Amino acid sequence: MEDIIKNLVEKISSYDILNNLFPGVIFCSIVERTTRITFSTGEIWEDLFLYYFAGMIISRIGSIFIEKNLKSIKVRNKKTKEKDKFLKFAPYGDYIEASEANSFIKVLNETNNTYRTIIAMLVVVMGAKLYDWLLYDLIDDLGVAGSNSVFLIACLLITMLFIHSYKKQTDYIRGRVEKYVKSKQIGK
Repeated sequence: MEDIIKNLVEKISSYDILNNLFPGVIFCSIVERTTRITFSTGEIWEDLFLYYFAGMIISRIGSIFIEKNLKSIKVRNKKTKEKDKFLKFAPYGDYIEASEANSFIKVLNETNNTYRTIIAMLVVVMGAKLYDWLLYDLIDDLGVAGSNSVFLIACLLITMLFIHSYKKQTDYIRGRVEKYVKSKQIGK
């Protein structure tokens, strides 16, 4: 068992800890303390996997929805008086090239993704609190039908979230491969 734990710990990256496990633990703790929703099973391994999965869902919400919404916000530039994007990303090809030349950019990106995940976690905490505050009693009054409806809707939403995440990751991988192929063709 000790070897399994050691092997597992060695394979967990700082990205997984900061963007999946940490937000999952914080989310579950906050929600358990502020609502009638309970996550803890009392079994440490089950709880760790549950926290990791909750954090993974929160991270995907950040990647798919928070980032997209923040990218669409425009703010007034004090110098030019025109509306500029709130978030401005470097072109993807430039990011790949720069991060290969300077590994600290990857560290900065990981930290950036952690901030995005924390924003998503807080949004989901507010959603859980609103659910508890506004809908919990209504769904409880509906009995099994209410519980089954919430479960099915949650499964559907999580499925859609991971379909979007899968597409985004596939696009990311394709972009890296295309960049590599293009650099090989230029080198010939």
